[in-house]
Amino acid sequence: MKKIILLSAFIFSLGLAGCGETTEENLGGEVENTENNENTGNDTSGDTEEAATNDEKELNQVIVDNENLTATLVKIVKKNDEVWGNTVEVIFDVTNKRKDSIEVQANSVSVDDRMVDETLLSMSQEVAPGKSATATLTISEFEGYDFPAFENNFEMILHVFSWDDYDYSEDHPVKVEF
Repeated sequence: MKKIILLSAFIFSLGLAGCGETTEENLGGEVENTENNENTGNDTSGDTEEAATNDEKELNQVIVDNENLTATLVKIVKKNDEVWGNTVEVIFDVTNKRKDSIEVQANSVSVDDRMVDETLLSMSQEVAPGKSATATLTISEFEGYDFPAFENNFEMILHVFSWDDYDYSEDHPVKVEF
């Protein structure tokens, strides 16, 4: 019975995810608009397919490149979804040069010179030795918390450490002006 309830909840959430419109906006600079529609070239006046706007501009700002790791801020993307609300994704590409796994997290996040409540933040990515990974800081809108406007700047500390070597940790400042 418990499995049926969980499966029903999952299917319901998938149905909700298909409802509404999602738009994406890159917060790193110039904005390009691309509209995705599967019925390209046809009259879409009666089409109920979801149309999403993707605004992308790569930042490719190297945060750190030393003997332990390379981390690059790839982009910052704002997503607006009618069902799930606003989110912002800060996307990093991280390469681990160490012989042990590292963990990549976000500390001291601020937007427009105001600290962002940790309730809105999610980021923790393990990177195995000699491997690369995408580490994404997600800032999600929740009722009762101020969602940042992302009008002037974004700052954080990229915190890197190892669960295998408690003496190892690095902190690297990240700053983007809009």
